Amino acid sequence: MRAARTGVEHRRARPMISSASSTGAWYDDPPEPELNTPGARGGALSAPGLVLLAVLGALALGRSLLPAGTAAEVSYLVVVTGASVSAWWAVAHSGRAGFWTAAGITLSCAGDWLWQVGAWSGAPEASVSVADAAYLGSYVAVALGLRRALAQVAQGSRFDRFVDTAAAFLLVVYLEWVLVLHRTVEDDSLPVLVRTVLAAYPVLDAWLLALVVRLCVLRSSLGAGAVWVGAGAAAWFLADLGYLVDADTSAVLDVGWTLGSLALAASVWLTGAGPRRSARRRRRLPVSRAQLTLALLPLAVPGVVEVVAWARGTDVDPLPGLLVTAAVLALAYARAYRLSRQQADLSEALELRARRAAALAVDSADALVVVDPTGRALTGPGRPAGSAVWTALGEDDPSGRAELLDRARTAPGRTVSAELCTAPGAWVEVRVVDRSDDADVGGLVVTLQDVTARRRVQDELAHQAFHDGLTGLANRALFDDRVGHTLARSGRTGTDPAVLSLDLDGFKTVNDTLGHPAGDELLRQVAARLSAQVRPADTVARLGGDEFAVLVEPGPADTGESHRALADRLVAAVGAAYDLAGRTVHVGASVGLVVADPDAGPTAASLLRDADTALYRAKSRGKGQVVVFAPDMRAELLLHTQLVADLPGALAGGQLRVAYQPVVDLGSGDLEGFEALLRWQHPTLGAVSPATFVPLAEENGLIEEIGRWVLGEACAAAAAWRAGTPGADLTIAVNLSGRQLRSPRLVGDVAAALDRTGLTPHALCLELTETALVHDAEQAARTLHELRGLGVRLAVDDFGTGFSSLTHLRQFPVDVLKIDRSFVSGVGPDVAAPPVVLGLLELARVMGLDVVAEGVESEDQRAHLRDQGCRSAQGWLFSPALERDAADARVAGAGDSWPPAPDGVTARPGSTDATPPVSASLVGGPPPGRRAAPSAGCAPW
Repeated sequence: MRAARTGVEHRRARPMISSASSTGAWYDDPPEPELNTPGARGGALSAPGLVLLAVLGALALGRSLLPAGTAAEVSYLVVVTGASVSAWWAVAHSGRAGFWTAAGITLSCAGDWLWQVGAWSGAPEASVSVADAAYLGSYVAVALGLRRALAQVAQGSRFDRFVDTAAAFLLVVYLEWVLVLHRTVEDDSLPVLVRTVLAAYPVLDAWLLALVVRLCVLRSSLGAGAVWVGAGAAAWFLADLGYLVDADTSAVLDVGWTLGSLALAASVWLTGAGPRRSARRRRRLPVSRAQLTLALLPLAVPGVVEVVAWARGTDVDPLPGLLVTAAVLALAYARAYRLSRQQADLSEALELRARRAAALAVDSADALVVVDPTGRALTGPGRPAGSAVWTALGEDDPSGRAELLDRARTAPGRTVSAELCTAPGAWVEVRVVDRSDDADVGGLVVTLQDVTARRRVQDELAHQAFHDGLTGLANRALFDDRVGHTLARSGRTGTDPAVLSLDLDGFKTVNDTLGHPAGDELLRQVAARLSAQVRPADTVARLGGDEFAVLVEPGPADTGESHRALADRLVAAVGAAYDLAGRTVHVGASVGLVVADPDAGPTAASLLRDADTALYRAKSRGKGQVVVFAPDMRAELLLHTQLVADLPGALAGGQLRVAYQPVVDLGSGDLEGFEALLRWQHPTLGAVSPATFVPLAEENGLIEEIGRWVLGEACAAAAAWRAGTPGADLTIAVNLSGRQLRSPRLVGDVAAALDRTGLTPHALCLELTETALVHDAEQAARTLHELRGLGVRLAVDDFGTGFSSLTHLRQFPVDVLKIDRSFVSGVGPDVAAPPVVLGLLELARVMGLDVVAEGVESEDQRAHLRDQGCRSAQGWLFSPALERDAADARVAGAGDSWPPAPDGVTARPGSTDATPPVSASLVGGPPPGRRAAPSAGCAPW
């Protein structure tokens, strides 16, 4: 088929790769990447792809048996088209790997179709046709792919790649010129354009083959994809070269071109497949032997050609050989010059490194020296200078130095160390590792560090390690050690020791008033009194500050009563008067007592921890108390300690949030507002009850910051609801703690919240418990009147459970009474509202106050309260506390009753009062599924 064509059948031999070969490096390099190894999928022929290529290969071989004609031509086109389709299928399968190879196969296929269609159409043959553009374009596509792949080489440079490729190119072009190309170029019977096109094919073949050769000779192992690339390129190259020699061998040439296309298509499928290079790191030369061979081989070829021509008696033009030789010599010179520059740069870098290391060693606290097995320092290029300290060590402690070297030699590669004395009172730490097997080191590496100061500190610490410097008592280390020994003995004797933890009451006052010297003297006197009260076998220790501990060694007569009696004696002894600098001083002591429980696996740390837990409980009860440890104290203390530590960061950490519980009209079920409830979602403990963490916030003062935040959140939510539902008079209430009520910033904070959120003042109700009001009634009354002056409403929460008094209702400007859930919970199907509820409702009616019932959870409770004149309520019958988005949704559907009011019941007839506010409490109600009773003196946050 190709034989009938006029010089346009030259093909390209160009493998598509996704990584290039290494050109060598100065240092040890990682394993070379595999040829044709993309970062995507691929690496093996799929079953359909294998079948397709096998069928196409069989067809390519079989068509050589067909006589010239349409059948042979169609079969040829089927094969090349199938190769193109297979290549693009592989590209889609492997994620762009092999793209340029597929493009080259496709352009070649397009050229075949253009030529064949022209032949079938009967168009006159042309020496140069449009098919040549497709054929030459395939060269360009393949060339672009190869250059792009070679640019990804991890080592080497563009210059190295240029030298390697140019040498191979010159060799191949010269051989082509000698064999066939000179005939085509010198054939004056052909037009210049035809000769140019004919010459372009072998020249491009040479270029692509040079790139393939360069990749192959630089690798010790090739992937399967590289093998097929080479096979395809060779097939195309030989077919192109054969066409120039004998264009009449059509069948053979066509087989070469088709098999070349199929081989290139297989290389796309096999991208990434093949053997892997060993991961072993090895030393690389700046330029490999293969590169040197590739660069210098063209020097020998012209001479060999001349010799062969002379032997055959033929005449060969020497000019091309001379040009090739000159070009290769120029490349060799350029590479040699580059290598010399690299060698000079490397030598300079090594010298700089050595000078820098020496300069750093001068100012370093450590010394480094390489020695032989006898201890003699090894010097020379790349090695550190000798060390005077190492030399002195050999004179002052030769046996110690020799023993250390012997230990290092018995364990090559492992570091051995010892501290040796170089002079009286002078110590040096010596670390030795045997690197004799390392050709770059060739000896034992010794590191020396002066540790004299550290040894002196260690000696001082050893002297003071077990005693308190102020009182002379045992310190914590000695105390722990003795407790450990006592526990070990008790396991054999069956008797249990006891530990008492003591803390002075009032010691800080002595330090603040009389000064620290007086405080130190007081500690010494306390130590003497404690020691006088215990047996000689017992241990008294000062653990730090004004903390003491006593270990009671177990005795046959020891009982719980005797331990308690000892604790009482210690409290009495410490509580006696002290004479400090002519002044009489009194301090007390609180004691925590624990007796070891052998079933609990006690340790010194656990006993002291339990004693401290009991001490904490004793101090919480007041001064001069003695508390015996119980197991449940530990869990309470751990929880309390964790919450105290975590609470300051809860607000900033986004762990606090406000939930909103609806308040509804008991008659109609219409929404009147929400009670905002504070929630703490601890990251490890989960939901923490407000009854637990709010008292902690009261103690450390965080309640003011938290309260200010909740006030802003609640007001913002209420303002948004009112703005989003015109005509709805939804309200919100915020519960104030006693500490907030006493804060001079409260009125300003409320005014700022209203101003910032734009909430109408009468829509905000501030709730307070009676306990908070009676702490300082006069100051509370002043603050409440100022708040009332802002236009906000005020409510008494949980009325009737605390210090209930009509005086409070008359003294304070109250608008709302809230009936506690404890009064509502007793109402049932056959149990009417208790008298106290009836009394509260009547009291509110007489005083003109609104009433909100809390904790309504059944229809019976709702019906009883409604029938007795209670108009508003909240509770789980209507809804649990809602998150903000759920509350927004509830407001959006506020026209619906919740739950629906019974037939015939309407909203409060004739009511002209402002809708009573919902309580937005800082201390939220119980979390879902739990009901928490209000704590005394604490608002229901």
